[in-house]
Amino acid sequence: MSNAIQLIKHAQQLATASGYTHIVVQAARGQIVVMRDGNRYGAKLLERCRP
Repeated sequence: MSNAIQLIKHAQQLATASGYTHIVVQAARGQIVVMRDGNRYGAKLLERCRP
């Protein structure tokens, strides 16, 4: 299973547990990061997970 899919599943779990929307973004250097929804600083949105 790819790293991006694992991070999307993790973001879904975080959103469900915390009650806050989490996003999976890809930064300029290709790094994929899970973070709370907010300012992406130019990163490309891959997935938005709502509680």
